[in-house]
Amino acid sequence: MVHKIGAIVLKEIREALPATIFFLCLFHMIALTKAVALDDYSITTLRAASATVGALLVAKAILVVEALPLATLFSARRVVQVLWKTLLYGMVALLFRVVEEIIPLAAKHGGVVPAAKAMSREVSWPLFGVLALWILGGLLLYCLASELVGAIGPARVKEILFSTHSSSSER
Repeated sequence: MVHKIGAIVLKEIREALPATIFFLCLFHMIALTKAVALDDYSITTLRAASATVGALLVAKAILVVEALPLATLFSARRVVQVLWKTLLYGMVALLFRVVEEIIPLAAKHGGVVPAAKAMSREVSWPLFGVLALWILGGLLLYCLASELVGAIGPARVKEILFSTHSSSSER
């Protein structure tokens, strides 16, 4: 029984690891962009923790979306599948960004409803939009890479990326 649970946990970790690493890098870059845009050059523990938790949540959201039949709705052509999954993941990421903005406002204004009302006044919407574009671009790259790995296989990708240039040009 313990061995079976361990195998399930290991499988979940293996499936979530690529997305977690990718979004960990992306979200920390976004946090840095936000800090520079707001003239706040300090790297706080809260900002780093927020980026890390965000990456974990998006990675888990990707696993959940992948498990839904909705994820394979437009699977006839790979390019359409990439765009469809980018849209689905983008909606989840946008929801996360809204929650990320509402949490500090809820603490400041004493609840979610007043925070939602204050959000329209206190959030820098141009910055919010730019950060959303960062996330959407990252999601598009992630979906494209995921489809390519699925099409040619992980072993071939490792061979292409980690072999010497001369051995790959002989083919």
